[in-house]
Amino acid sequence: MKPTHRILVLLVMLCCHTVVQAEIVEYAGQPEALDHQQYIHVVSESLSPVTQTWIKSKDGAYVAASIRKPQGEGPFPAIIMFHGAPGGRGMEQLAGWSRGDHGGPVWERYLQEGFVVVVADYRGGDFNTVNTPSETLVTAIDDGEAVVNHVSNLPYVDATQVSVYGVSLGGNLVMYLASRMPNLKAVVAGAPAPIWFLGIRNFPIPGLSEGGEQTQDLAVARANISAIKTPVLIQVGTADFLLEMVKQLHEQMVAGGKPVRLEIYEHGYHDFVLGPQGHNRPDLPEGEKLMQGGLDALERSLAFIKSGRL
Repeated sequence: MKPTHRILVLLVMLCCHTVVQAEIVEYAGQPEALDHQQYIHVVSESLSPVTQTWIKSKDGAYVAASIRKPQGEGPFPAIIMFHGAPGGRGMEQLAGWSRGDHGGPVWERYLQEGFVVVVADYRGGDFNTVNTPSETLVTAIDDGEAVVNHVSNLPYVDATQVSVYGVSLGGNLVMYLASRMPNLKAVVAGAPAPIWFLGIRNFPIPGLSEGGEQTQDLAVARANISAIKTPVLIQVGTADFLLEMVKQLHEQMVAGGKPVRLEIYEHGYHDFVLGPQGHNRPDLPEGEKLMQGGLDALERSLAFIKSGRL
């Protein structure tokens, strides 16, 4: 092969690789609720008890985390899951999620597949203050880093196989972790609210914040994205009020040349990826429900995290 031909082939391969890593996939679906009972309480606590853990953050405050592990000594891969707003849920809520008490299958599904499953909290407070990194204040981002470092050092965890999964405000958190912790294996942003990660201020959050005159600092978004090396899977539903913002996140990551895939699920509401979580949702006439799209998103996120490839 002539040198010029070899260079041409290499360029074609690189272009194809970039397209694959930045793809958008749309999945059709049905809005009907499934019976979630068959998907929860599938791992006995006698085999995998809930370990209540308090993790010291940067300022000495302790972050609650509920941990379940497979049987054996490991080392096992680990998935750390960060819930949605607000922060400061407490141990009882975290433990209930880790058991699937409210009907969500995600946490136990990862446990069944041999993962240490960590359901972690982070501090609450003023949204614009606590959800961005700070040189002077300790924020939820610092709490997330403390949890990742703690889990990575557990004797039964393989430190090279630690991934994070964040939903809604937790999705904003894991995007920051992707930017600040390059050794993470994989990142899932499920129905994320990347408001602060994208440099947006005063965005209204139903039931939590009225917002105000919105602004966006694109330089902040570019700086946050520029440091990302870990592959990111973004999952969102067509009924999510943050759909356009999530598309913007994907577009900016593509523009930055980052490994990312966006999956869009028909009828998926905000947080649909977790199914029922025990929330009071006035925005959902039928309340939280488990849909086939949620189960499909779960299996795809699991396959992604196992491989670490898009």
